[in-house]
Amino acid sequence: MTDWLEQYSAALDVRDAREKAHKPYIDAYTKLADRTASLPTASPIPPSTASPKPTPAKPSTPTPTDDLTTLRTDLATTQRARMHLQSRLQTLQTTHSTLLTTHTTTLTTLSTLQKQLQTLERRLKDKEAEIKGKASLVENAQDEMVALQLQLNMAEQKREEVERENEMLVERWMRRVGEEAERVNRDSRWE
Repeated sequence: MTDWLEQYSAALDVRDAREKAHKPYIDAYTKLADRTASLPTASPIPPSTASPKPTPAKPSTPTPTDDLTTLRTDLATTQRARMHLQSRLQTLQTTHSTLLTTHTTTLTTLSTLQKQLQTLERRLKDKEAEIKGKASLVENAQDEMVALQLQLNMAEQKREEVERENEMLVERWMRRVGEEAERVNRDSRWE
């Protein structure tokens, strides 16, 4: 979790704890304000009709009744605004809670995916090393096969040379044996 989010969450927790400590007073004041706002406004006291003289018109100055009416209107408006803000606050708290849960879930998923990624990267490196090792073995085996093929070709050439030499030697030996047999025959006069 990032540092600013932790600080924000901690500040919200402190605020919630403070509000919970003062909740009975806040609730009592809210109920009193709601009752006061719902009281009917008092009508001004009618001027006395017993006096025969008309009262001269004076510049109108607010009377305590007018002030009370204005205060009640202001209080009712303030109560409506408070209820609207409280509704918005509840909506935002619900949204915050949902987003916090989603964020936590996302962080958990991200952590799991990062571990899987590391595992797969490690396996990939192992497979690449294994492939390099096998490629090296195949290359060595091919080199050895080429060397053995060359040796085999050389051995084959040598065998052919030895066979030719052997044939020539056998041929010379046969000629020699034949000549000796002829000579022995001649010397013994068997012919």
